[in-house]
Amino acid sequence: MPSDSNRSDYDYELVIIGGGSGGLSAAKRAAQLGKRVAIAEKNHLGGTCVNRGCIPTKLMIYAAEFAQQRRVAQAYGWSVDESISFDWAQFQQSMNSHIAQLREAKAKSLEGIDLLRGQASFVDAHTIAIEGREITAEFVLVAVGSRPQRPSNIEGIEHALDSRDVLNLAALPESVVIIGGGYIGVELAQVLRYYGCEVTVVDSQPCILDGFDTDLQRRAKQVLEADGITVIGGARLEKIEKGERGVTAILQAGKAVRADQVIIALGRAANIDTLNLDALGVTTQNGKIVVDKHKRTQEENVFAIGDCIDTMMLTPVAIAEGKAAVDAMFSDLAIDDTAGEIDYRWVPSAVFLHPEIATVGPTEQEATDQGECFEVVSHVFTPLREALVAEPLEAMIKLLVRPQRGPQKGEILAVHMIAPRAADLVQMLVPALKKGLTVDELSAMIPIHPSTGEELFSL
Repeated sequence: MPSDSNRSDYDYELVIIGGGSGGLSAAKRAAQLGKRVAIAEKNHLGGTCVNRGCIPTKLMIYAAEFAQQRRVAQAYGWSVDESISFDWAQFQQSMNSHIAQLREAKAKSLEGIDLLRGQASFVDAHTIAIEGREITAEFVLVAVGSRPQRPSNIEGIEHALDSRDVLNLAALPESVVIIGGGYIGVELAQVLRYYGCEVTVVDSQPCILDGFDTDLQRRAKQVLEADGITVIGGARLEKIEKGERGVTAILQAGKAVRADQVIIALGRAANIDTLNLDALGVTTQNGKIVVDKHKRTQEENVFAIGDCIDTMMLTPVAIAEGKAAVDAMFSDLAIDDTAGEIDYRWVPSAVFLHPEIATVGPTEQEATDQGECFEVVSHVFTPLREALVAEPLEAMIKLLVRPQRGPQKGEILAVHMIAPRAADLVQMLVPALKKGLTVDELSAMIPIHPSTGEELFSL
C-alpha cells in the first residue's frame, strides 16, 4: 500500500509510537527494508514485557521454584532446614540489574533507527507531536501497549496495589488479597504464597482462569488450594477500607477479608488516552483501536498492533503483528491482499503455575459453540518427579479430536495441559497441529522415557 505522496516530503517513512516488543520488532523489520524509521518512547525500551511484565514476573516465578522444590526434597532424602529464608531485597536487586541489562541491549539493537524521547500524540494523520516538536511520517504505527486496569467506581481503590506496584514493594506483606483470578492474579498468588505470604484470591466468576478450559480451571483451583491459598469465586469487590493495621476488602453480601495489602489484577487497559485520536478518523471500540486484517485503522497510513487492539494480549503476538504491519505498509495490497496477515488459530498460551498450564486451540465450550463435532481424549497421570511424595500432584492432558475418518482417529482440534513443562511441550506441537496432526500419529511416535512428554504419545 505505497503512499501517493513523495516519501522525501516526510521526516521518516515510519514513526512507531511505543518502544515495547511489538514496536521494536516493527522498527527492525522496516530498517531491514531500508526505510527511515523512528521510535517515540517516553519510558524505558522494552515496554511492559521487559520492565513490568513477562520478564520480572517469570524471574519471580523462578525464585518461587526453590520454595516449591522444598516440598518434595524430604521425600528424596534431603534434610529440610527451616532456617532457609527468602531475601526479597536481594532478589529485587538482582532482578533490577538484569532488567537494566536488557534495556541496554534493546537500545544497542536500534542501529539505524532513531529514538525520540517523550510523550507522542497525533496532530494529524502524518504529524506527531513529541515534547514540543513535530515529526512527520509517511506511515505511523501505534504500539503503545496497556496498563493494569484499576476500576474507578470502587470506594477506597486508592488503597490497593496493582501488579506493577508489587515489583517495587520495600518489603513483602504477610498477607494479601488478590482481586481477580485471571492468569496474572493466579500466578502472583502462587508466587507470593511460596514466598511465605497468606494469600486469598477473589474472582467475580465462579471459577478462576475465565476463558480457559473448564478442566484446567478446576485443576488450577485445586493446585492453589493445595498450596494453602484461599479461593473465593463468584464474589465482587465492593469497597476497600483502610485500617491502622492493613486493609479490608469488602465483598458482596458484606463478606470481609482483611490483609496487609489488596492487589488488583482485573485485566489491562490500552494506553490510548494521550494519543489525541480525536485528531484522526480512527475508530475505537471497548477502549481498543479498530483495525482491519492488515492492522490498518480507518486512516490509510495509520496502523496499530499489540495490546491496544482487540487481539490476543501476548508478547509474541505483538512481535508478529509488528512485522506483519510493516510488511503490509510497504507491500502493494492491490496485488497481494494477504500480505501481513496473521493466523491466530494456533497461537499457544500458558499460565506459569507449578505445574504449568498450557493450551492451544478452542476450549470444549468454544468448540461446541463453533459447531465442531469432536470427542474428548484425556489422560490423568502422576509425573515421575512426584512419585516419592506423600501427596503427589496430578497432571492432565486433554485433547479435542475430530471424529475418526476411516482407519485413523481424527485430527486434533485443541490441546489443554497442566503438567511440568507444559508450555514447552504444547508449543512444540503447534507446527504439526497446523498440518493436521492426528492422535494416531501421536501414538506412533516413539518417545523419550522417562519423561513428561511421553504421556502425550500414550493417549
